[in-house]
Amino acid sequence: MEPLTDLGFSLFSSPTTVVGVVVLLMILYLVSVGSSSSEAGKEPPGPKPLPLLGNLLQLDLQRPYKTLCQLSKKYGSIFTVYFGPKKVVVLSGYRTVKEALVSYADEFGEREITPILEDINKGHGIVFSNGETWKEMRRFALSTLRDFGMGKRVAEEKILEECGHLIQTIENYKGEPFNTSRPLNYATSNIISSIMYGSRFEYDDPRFRNLVSRTNETLRITGSAEIQLYNMFPRLVGWIKKRQVILKNVEMAKTDVKDLIKELKETLEPQTCRGLVDCFLIRKQKEEDSCRKDTQFTEENLIFSLTSLFSAGTDTTAATLQWGLLLMAKYPHIQDRVQEELARVIGSCKVRVEDRKNLPYTDAVIHEIQRLADIVPLNNPHRTSQDVTFQGYFIKKGTTVFPLLTSVLNDENEWESPHSFNPSHFLNKEGKFIKRDAFLPFSAGRRVCLGESLAKMELFLLFTSLMQRFRFTPPPGVTEDELDLTPAVGFTIPPSPHKLCAISRQCFSLRGRREPPGPRPVPLFGNLFQVDLRRLDQSLCNLSKKYGPVFQVFFGPKKVVVLAGYRTVKQALVNHADEFGNREITPVFYDFNKGNGILFSNGELWKEMRRFALTTLRDFGMGRKMSEEIIIEECHYLIAEFKQFEGKPFSNNKAINYAASNVISALMFGKRFDYSDMVFQAMVERDNESIHLTGSTSLLLYNLCPWLGPFLKNWRDLIKNVEDGKRDVRMIIKNLKETLDPGMCRCFVDAFLIRKKHLEDSELLNSHYHDDNLLYSVMNLFAAGTDTTATTLKWCLLYMAKFPDVQERVLEELSMVVGSRQVRTEDRKNLPYTDAVIHESQRLANIVPMALPHAIGKDVTFQGFFIKQGTSVVPLLTSVLYDDTEWENPHSFSPSHFLDSEGKFVRREAFMPFSAGRRACLGESLARMELFLFFTSLLQHFRFTPPPGVSEDQLDLTPVVGVTLAPTPQNLCAVCRH
Repeated sequence: MEPLTDLGFSLFSSPTTVVGVVVLLMILYLVSVGSSSSEAGKEPPGPKPLPLLGNLLQLDLQRPYKTLCQLSKKYGSIFTVYFGPKKVVVLSGYRTVKEALVSYADEFGEREITPILEDINKGHGIVFSNGETWKEMRRFALSTLRDFGMGKRVAEEKILEECGHLIQTIENYKGEPFNTSRPLNYATSNIISSIMYGSRFEYDDPRFRNLVSRTNETLRITGSAEIQLYNMFPRLVGWIKKRQVILKNVEMAKTDVKDLIKELKETLEPQTCRGLVDCFLIRKQKEEDSCRKDTQFTEENLIFSLTSLFSAGTDTTAATLQWGLLLMAKYPHIQDRVQEELARVIGSCKVRVEDRKNLPYTDAVIHEIQRLADIVPLNNPHRTSQDVTFQGYFIKKGTTVFPLLTSVLNDENEWESPHSFNPSHFLNKEGKFIKRDAFLPFSAGRRVCLGESLAKMELFLLFTSLMQRFRFTPPPGVTEDELDLTPAVGFTIPPSPHKLCAISRQCFSLRGRREPPGPRPVPLFGNLFQVDLRRLDQSLCNLSKKYGPVFQVFFGPKKVVVLAGYRTVKQALVNHADEFGNREITPVFYDFNKGNGILFSNGELWKEMRRFALTTLRDFGMGRKMSEEIIIEECHYLIAEFKQFEGKPFSNNKAINYAASNVISALMFGKRFDYSDMVFQAMVERDNESIHLTGSTSLLLYNLCPWLGPFLKNWRDLIKNVEDGKRDVRMIIKNLKETLDPGMCRCFVDAFLIRKKHLEDSELLNSHYHDDNLLYSVMNLFAAGTDTTATTLKWCLLYMAKFPDVQERVLEELSMVVGSRQVRTEDRKNLPYTDAVIHESQRLANIVPMALPHAIGKDVTFQGFFIKQGTSVVPLLTSVLYDDTEWENPHSFSPSHFLDSEGKFVRREAFMPFSAGRRACLGESLARMELFLFFTSLLQHFRFTPPPGVSEDQLDLTPVVGVTLAPTPQNLCAVCRH
């Protein structure tokens, strides 16, 4: 009460002042009593106010939320208090607060602009505005922040980047005690800054540090008793020192923000939006160009929107994290369980947002931190927009309303132990995470925090990343019991200033690391006697049933870690793409490419070649209308080829291979080849033979003992094929080079040659654009673009002959939806059964059962197992496509896997024939289009049947072993349907 005492001395220091105050008191009191008594309806109860002072003598102005909670026990969930002469209706308890903010959103949805908030924002911006300004600014902010990934993958990457900077900063303390406030504030500020301004700041940037410290100081002072008094008596105590500090901070912040806007304005490009500021400036210019007079896109709204977002995006998340780390140090047994769960599920891999569902205890701890921290106990004040009768009480339009969030988060009717730190509030009996209705730290209704999804993502990723790297403890000489959980005073309430130690968890012995289990290896031979090298995928699937989804086997002396099952494979390749994203270059793959090209390379070379291939192939229509026309043209040639056999038995292998090869050739070389072209035939047949040889037992042995190569016929044949293929591709490149016109890019090769010449002219050293990379990239794309699509299409036609009832339904659907016109890609959505059949053919065919081998990019602990950098990894795709926890009938041909009960097509997460993550097939969109158009075009023209004298049951579904699994060679009949 010291500020109130000081105010009393200053007010009553002269008789004249005393008389004036008494008169003023009487007038205000009479007005107050008169207005309230004239209202029609019962007002909420509350303690009797004194004239002018109201209920000030009953309130703790440092922590008014505590007094209000106590008053609610006496007066109920809706009551009235007077902050000086100002009447305030307080809403207390979960059910009352939610009903008001959600069910009566319009009536309770306005923002009360207190005098200090008016001083700070002048009615502009997002948080402290009303009417059209608030609606337009909030709508713009929400849509723009979503465009920049708020709560999505883009924002996730920004947060993970900031995690790295935060961890480095904390590591610099080397386990010594430090105040967690500053680095956490810098980290959270940078995340919102990168979204607003398009870039982050360095932690030692003076302007950035000042912006953050001024924001923290302003929020702290805004919640002080002196500012509370100013809000009650703005004309009497406007001179107080703390208000002057806030006004000075606001002006300095505006200056800094204006400078940042000016810098962005000078480099603004309307076609490239870097952040929220750019989007606002572009919209502002459009409104000015259209001469709109009532626009909300003004400089003032931009400045105050930015300061509001910066303040809200910094303080609340940072304060919650401070509480989180303090509570972990206070309750080490809970920290132990969090870190145990993280080690078991994630290991040392980078945590991703989608890991949350597999970390129920950690998720519960984060939610309980938010609940107990209770950082905005009073909520931002609301105001009634119209007269309202609520729960039997009349509340006049314009009345200030406090939705007491602390009474929600500590509601004894909703929480089992509201005043204790108890993560089990968010766990069921089985230890699974459960949502709680009364968890409202972001408020609710129209004024709910617009950055809620971003804040949740930040809290999860920053907290788990810090828990992975550090153990937080009290400083030396301080016990856990001595850590103070008293909150500081402010608009938000972080912990009282304190220090913690962050002990690195990376300093542990290698001897404590647990490797994946697996069968015991024999010296030199490893586990070779326990696996079938002809169908290695089946042997590994069988071993996974005994040793689990992560296990190791030895191929001779070489250790290989195998990943089995959808969830494990996806977690490794997608969630932990950096750790599992390298390619294992086996001896035979090195023989193919010498470390060049796209498929069998690593590092910057791979990144640059893959990036170039993706952008260039997209430019030439991969997966779009242009490639659709190329495929449809090739469909006509393939149909004509089939028609030559007049319904008699024939092998469709060559024709399908040629068709698939021609699609990729059109993109690579700018032309298709005639099926009778001898060079083209040789290229296709050599690739098919090489893929078959690479999967042979003898070449698997060669990978273990490379010195065996010259003695193995398969290896000699393979090397001859590679050299002959290089010769033919070099000749095609030479012909394209001789007719190259830099002004007209015909194909992938042209684009590479033009880029290569440009880099040579600029004398750029160490360029990846050289002849070997072009040669091997073209060979990689030609082989991959031919074999996988062609092989899948062969399986599709074989399944149609094998399962005529399925073929009948496809033909019926095609006739009903498409008729005799050419099928187009856009027809897919209207052909659910056909689409399901194609997907099921891909799933059951399982043509790349083991994916191409990966290698660990850095030491990693994954699902509790330590895997050393450089270890070979086999993601077992067959275990994904046949995972019996994901598929109802994994070993049967069942298109219903992709259909719902109404016959509509449904996507399945475990459908991963193109692999996943960084090494996912870069031609996936093209392959999907090819399969759909080739399959449907052929089914429009032909019915596929076994040869005469062969029944459907006698058709052989045994695959031919290779790197890919093709059907056993057999003839089919393509009977013309017209």
